[in-house]
Amino acid sequence: MINMAIWPDILNVKKQRMIKMQKLLMIFFLVFIISDFYGQDKKANFGIKAGVNYGKYVPDKRSTEYRHVVGFYAGGFFNIALEEKLEFQPELLFALHGSRIFIGGLDIPSFDYNGNRLPNSNTYDFTYEVNELTISVPLAIKVFLSKNFYLESGPQFGIIVDRRLSSSQELLEGEDDSFVIRDGDSFDFGVCLGIGQKLSEKLSLNLRSYTGLIKRDDDIKSFVFNLGLAYNL
Repeated sequence: MINMAIWPDILNVKKQRMIKMQKLLMIFFLVFIISDFYGQDKKANFGIKAGVNYGKYVPDKRSTEYRHVVGFYAGGFFNIALEEKLEFQPELLFALHGSRIFIGGLDIPSFDYNGNRLPNSNTYDFTYEVNELTISVPLAIKVFLSKNFYLESGPQFGIIVDRRLSSSQELLEGEDDSFVIRDGDSFDFGVCLGIGQKLSEKLSLNLRSYTGLIKRDDDIKSFVFNLGLAYNL
């Protein structure tokens, strides 16, 4: 197993993540307070939701291919009926998603007796997986096309609170490992788009996609599909 537990300035990184997480939670509670105030004369309710996700990073690069990994999400929501067929639903979700990363054409290191690196045409491939624990705040507008079927869309904020790397391979000694995504940007922002079907008065099925708009770590964006159930309390 490759050891990827070397985190530069780990205390400073965690401090920055905590500050961003606090800001995100403040945004959520501000939205909640405004929604609660606005929803006093509207039909409103709390609920819980959970499901699986299927995501990866985009876009692929010349020697790097991003592949899907399966994760999960769980959390709660506050739903406000704005009009007869229009609802606003802020959510607070804990999600685990990421990407499997395939790096092709890495050089096999070769050195002379003095430790100088020699040119070598032999190559190998390396695959590792990144899993990110994220606090997400989608702010979805739901439009009902019928009594039970709806479309939804809206902005989504996210804070990555933990990032874990794993691989069944080992990098060869002497190989440059700068391509490994060890740590980086902890803030994410994008849009969610989905459909849903009410199965009963309290239970509904939801399929949603999330597309990141921010290039994190200078070159990657998140793309995630969610499939799950929501239950009105």
